[in-house]
Amino acid sequence: MEAEAVAPANIAVVKYWGKRNKQLNLPLNDSLSITLESLQVRSKVTFDENLNHDEIFVNGERLSDYETREYAGRVLEIIRKLYGKRVFARIESTSNFPSSAGLASSAAGIAALTFASNAALNLGLDDKELSKIARVGSGSACRSMFGGFVRWNKGESDEGDDSFCEQVFGPDHWPNLVDVIGIFKEEKKKVSSRSGMESSVASSSLLKCRLRFVEETFDDIIKAIRDRDVNSFFRLTMRHSNSMHAIILDSWPSMSYLNDKSFVVMDWVHEFGKAAYTFDAGPNPHILVLEENVQEVVNFLEGLGAKVIVSKIGKGPSLVRSET
Repeated sequence: MEAEAVAPANIAVVKYWGKRNKQLNLPLNDSLSITLESLQVRSKVTFDENLNHDEIFVNGERLSDYETREYAGRVLEIIRKLYGKRVFARIESTSNFPSSAGLASSAAGIAALTFASNAALNLGLDDKELSKIARVGSGSACRSMFGGFVRWNKGESDEGDDSFCEQVFGPDHWPNLVDVIGIFKEEKKKVSSRSGMESSVASSSLLKCRLRFVEETFDDIIKAIRDRDVNSFFRLTMRHSNSMHAIILDSWPSMSYLNDKSFVVMDWVHEFGKAAYTFDAGPNPHILVLEENVQEVVNFLEGLGAKVIVSKIGKGPSLVRSET
């Protein structure tokens, strides 16, 4: 029983930072992301009755028992319950971009695993149900189950039944919107997103202000995307990025995922006036810009010594092959 799937990474414009339930990855606020065409993880999942434990390899390197249990293992446990039989899996994943550098590699990897597992075992689950399963492995993975602009509803249920994703606008809604990604650092983060969120929820005095800001502006950013109002969209995207990183800096002990070059990028984008920056939990910028201004952004980032990836808005996961 085997299937292979490709799934995209995503970049959140309304950020997810902080959970109301750590085990189920239930967020404190709704979030909104853009699916990225150029950042992908390809995963082959083989369920084998001769295995007595799960084996997971990422870019040829075997994950530790902890990493297996706490991320992909959570998804596989749900999959086994739905299948009705305790069968273990071997997973082989490869990404076309750096992992653990704030570019949502875990989101794409868990989404590919979830999508492939559904196909390998013929479970017949729809994308909404798959997003709930992927969420348990890695919160932002649920957003990678759809293409285009994706909303993750935080939900209210303690069991997570109403915390799922849905596509708000398709990949073709804003065809000339492009994400230009500058990669300054490729090494693993000192503080994982999971640990960072826990620290922020426990200690940041600004957290309540941020949650209120998200609630007050969420409809505004949806409207800006619907109307393709570039100025409002750029402004709100940058404010949401700043809001999340203010919480991170305000956590105690204080931490930051940004570096000196991140702040150089922020200053330049404000001066440029025709783009928006957003940073996930890492120093590498995503600069959202219209297609006619892409080259100026690329030239700037390359001048800072960054490796550059240019991505249009992408589709959701797809199946490469399946053998059941």
